[in-house]
Amino acid sequence: MSSDNIHSRHISTEPEWIELLKHELNPAQFEFATSEDSALLGLAGPGSGKTRALIYRAAHLIKSGVQAEQLLLLTFTNKAAGEMKERLEGLLGYLPYNLWAGTFHSIGARILRKHAALAGRTPNFTIFDEDDTRIQLKQILSDMSIDDEDRKLIMKRSLLGRIISQSRNSAMPVKDVMEEDYPYRLEYLDVVKNAAELYEKRKQESNAFDFDDLLLCWLDLFEKNPQVAEQYRRRFKHVLVDEFQDTNVIQASLIDLFAGSASICVVGDDAQSIYAFRYADIGNILSFPERYSLCQVVRMEQNYRSTPEIVELANCSIRHNRQQLHKELFSTNPPGAKPAVAKVFDARQEASFVLQSIWELQNNGVSLNEIAVLYRSSYLTPEVEFALSRKGISYKTYGGVKFFQKAHIKDLLAYLKVIYNPSDENSWRRISVLQQGLGPAGFDKLWVKLKGYENPLLAALEDKESPSRGKKGWDNLMIVLGAVYKNREESVPHLISSVLELNYDYMLRQNYPDQYDERLRGLERLMIYAERFESLADFLESLALEESVFADTTAAEHKGDGQLTLSTIHSAKGKEWDAVFIIGMNQGHFPGQRADSESLDEERRLFYVAATRARRFLYLSTYREDYRSYGAVSEGPSLFLRELPPECYQLINYDSGF
Repeated sequence: MSSDNIHSRHISTEPEWIELLKHELNPAQFEFATSEDSALLGLAGPGSGKTRALIYRAAHLIKSGVQAEQLLLLTFTNKAAGEMKERLEGLLGYLPYNLWAGTFHSIGARILRKHAALAGRTPNFTIFDEDDTRIQLKQILSDMSIDDEDRKLIMKRSLLGRIISQSRNSAMPVKDVMEEDYPYRLEYLDVVKNAAELYEKRKQESNAFDFDDLLLCWLDLFEKNPQVAEQYRRRFKHVLVDEFQDTNVIQASLIDLFAGSASICVVGDDAQSIYAFRYADIGNILSFPERYSLCQVVRMEQNYRSTPEIVELANCSIRHNRQQLHKELFSTNPPGAKPAVAKVFDARQEASFVLQSIWELQNNGVSLNEIAVLYRSSYLTPEVEFALSRKGISYKTYGGVKFFQKAHIKDLLAYLKVIYNPSDENSWRRISVLQQGLGPAGFDKLWVKLKGYENPLLAALEDKESPSRGKKGWDNLMIVLGAVYKNREESVPHLISSVLELNYDYMLRQNYPDQYDERLRGLERLMIYAERFESLADFLESLALEESVFADTTAAEHKGDGQLTLSTIHSAKGKEWDAVFIIGMNQGHFPGQRADSESLDEERRLFYVAATRARRFLYLSTYREDYRSYGAVSEGPSLFLRELPPECYQLINYDSGF
């Protein structure tokens, strides 16, 4: 298919325009673009040109005599909205000045400014960003009669704001949200409910909305003011929505309000619904044909991105999902290599396989820029990162920070650095302020005294100096440091395990309750890496050198050498590469150990998204069945691999022991 922009000349006659559509679009896309149904669902697989079809539909409506001001185009990101406008301008030869096209939130803000008084604001209201919200909630808690430690727990990692936002976006009471997703903080239910009420008052007093309000107050405005809703129902005769599978219950309700007076046209793919954690409701797209009478469903199944072999693997996987709107992707691209499933011994050998395959790809003309390593969770990456950095291969990460920059990794290493070098002030400070009741100011006063001793750690263990506040937290720290210092000649994995067991596991549960499992897995990966070193000194020196290499490989970006991509699958959606590796394809890793029947479907959709990022080469790697790590048990190859028919991939026994 040729580019939209080459057709920027204005086409005035309808026959000429229809001929252009037939030339530019495949039959399914053409049917979608020209449909006259009042409810239309474009069910479009990955790489099928769904946004393209939506833009051609908008252009076709305008060419057919619909006024541009009668169209409402909705999407999810400013970038996507900008691209939609640019491509529409390329088709029409101009961009209608009165066209409403933008994100749900930007359209909500536009409507609320026009009717601010009805929403309890003035038109010059401000919009709170995340930091504004955090500051307001922190102030609200400060004004409430709660303990300082409780206040810190509720505010840590924006927990309070996340609970309030989730409740509002999912239309669930705060109590239900906390019982389902935050049971470890249910004791603060009344505090959260009171804070949520006070937060609403503060926003109104500040003449402000937050990001969630732009949808919620838009919906509230329409529901409480039928005359306003009717004004927009009369104006917009065609509502077009991109990425419909990502809508939440509030966005779906907004779209429903236009039904009956407007043509509702949505495009999306239930098989790519992977944002439940952002409140996306897959039920919106699954139920669309039933919710809208006489709905036409157009299946756009031709994949323009991938080889037929990759498309077939994706089809074979997604067929196992229970609830879905069936479609069958196909590709007319030239045939390619079958996807490879590599059996390796462990994560270290997996990294070796990835490196060897990258070398082969580069020898076949595939640049680093066109190679990506994808993973379900970032704790799966350290061995690959180590291997890439040792070979001087530059890479960039999406959906997380590099392994050594993660807070929990730095925390754990700080314990070990104090054992190895008791004069390391930075490491002392990092682990001290983690303890209950200890803060930076208290540590600074204590360190002034401790640093005067030849061995500050021995002085602290002998109780020669202790803080005036936070004594309990300090005593707990001394217990773990004393035990680890006594056994400092033991293996490094043993030392890490001791730090976890005696102190840091509690810190993980307190500071990252909703990410505890993933962060624990990261520390277990650190233990696995540490097994190869004979002493703590060798281990810490290696890490220091690894960090230096990481800095060097990052600098390679500026030399024009290209950069490989490391990315979580969630962050890879919307992107594509010639070659894609999906690592950690083991039960317990992907899907995770806690996946139930409903979340298993979403995990499989995540695998489907990952596989369809690849244009020409797809590699899947799995550990041998008897592989065990510290607490992170691998239960053999992923269910998603075991479901695949053997004929749709080539098996590589990279480990001869398999």
